[in-house]
Amino acid sequence: MYWIIGILLFFCLVVFIIMISRVRVTIKYVHQAKSDTVLVQAHFFKGLFDYAWEIPLNKIELEKDGLMHMQYETDMEIGNQKQHETKESTFEAESLINRAQETKELLDSVYQLSRIVRRFLRKMTVEEFEWVSTIGTGDAASTGIFAGLLWTIKGSVTGFLSFATNMIKPPVLEVTPSFQTPVVQTDLLCMFSFRIGQAMLAAYLIVKNWKGRKQHVRTSNSGLDANSNGKY
Repeated sequence: MYWIIGILLFFCLVVFIIMISRVRVTIKYVHQAKSDTVLVQAHFFKGLFDYAWEIPLNKIELEKDGLMHMQYETDMEIGNQKQHETKESTFEAESLINRAQETKELLDSVYQLSRIVRRFLRKMTVEEFEWVSTIGTGDAASTGIFAGLLWTIKGSVTGFLSFATNMIKPPVLEVTPSFQTPVVQTDLLCMFSFRIGQAMLAAYLIVKNWKGRKQHVRTSNSGLDANSNGKY
């Protein structure tokens, strides 16, 4: 009897530790010349479990048959064991578009989705945000216009992050105009963390409100006049 209670207490302790543990995610985007690379790193349990995806966007190819080929690299580290793999995936471009449309319709059907997302973002911590860019068209006037536009975009993004999340460090923003040489380079780094329990709660509320909206629509339709044929 006592060992059953001990196992239950141990299980509850493990679940509690997982729920309060933080996941640290690092997203890095680098654009130089014709090269675009996205690196996503996830750290669990203070680095005990690490996973990384590196996706060279220039290796995403769309074939004539409507198939999209993507090559990416993954790194997984558990303790002292490391594993590196190069993977390839093939998607149908039409199916991706349909999936995006279905996802949009799903999100639109979630009741109070923006409220749930805002509540989750307020509990998310942005630990580091850097966005350094160099832009130039070869013409001084147009370079100044594009540099100013880029400053506006960066200001809007960082303003939203500082308002919606808990940003613990001031963001690092740089825009260097190149008046003589045409060039577009940018380095974006965003590191944020959240508790697993908070993400699970947000996912639960989204699913709950989505099912609730479906039930509400079904109930409303059932109350219509019998001769209306389901139409107002």
